[in-house]
Amino acid sequence: MTKSTISAYTKAGHYWSGVTLAVFIGFHLFNQLVSLVGGNAHIMVMQAFRSVYRHPVVETMLLAAVAFQVMTGFLLIFTRKRSSLAEKIQVYSGLYLSFFLLFHVGAVLYGRSLGLDTNFYFAAAGLNIYPATFFFVPYYFLAVSAISLHVAAIHYIKTGSLRWSRAIAVTGVLAAVLIISGFTNGFRWRPMPPANKQFIRQSFGG
Repeated sequence: MTKSTISAYTKAGHYWSGVTLAVFIGFHLFNQLVSLVGGNAHIMVMQAFRSVYRHPVVETMLLAAVAFQVMTGFLLIFTRKRSSLAEKIQVYSGLYLSFFLLFHVGAVLYGRSLGLDTNFYFAAAGLNIYPATFFFVPYYFLAVSAISLHVAAIHYIKTGSLRWSRAIAVTGVLAAVLIISGFTNGFRWRPMPPANKQFIRQSFGG
């Protein structure tokens, strides 16, 4: 198998794992925006979505897509030269997303292994408990922003449409602000269940 063939397979794999994750992330971000209505509403929507993505086959596919997306992303970074601003944004946003996916998925799996329900309060705890909030506010803000910047950069590279690329980027940043506002009750902070408090304090202090 030639180097060009391997590169083609890598690009194809990265594309399709990205499409798989994009579908899940779209529903996931919608679920996160429901936090603006309240924690109970967020959990109700999550329970409906979980009936699909917590199915063993679907969950295995999603975990495999995460692993494949991260691995192929790193391979593409080192095999392709990036020169334009859009290409650099695509790379740097992709690097942050790789970090976020590994950290976030690992935290969720670890929480589940401890018997915690990784629902609204699992994510919200870090945002609402001092001093962990100083890590989690930028952590989540940059994650949602990076998703939109990554998509915006790809859109610009593919179409050359600066107007729509900017719109995608701005929409993502706005969504990031709204999600954090929803999880923190507009930065007035939400009370957390004891188990989630303990998890955050053991992991991050507080």
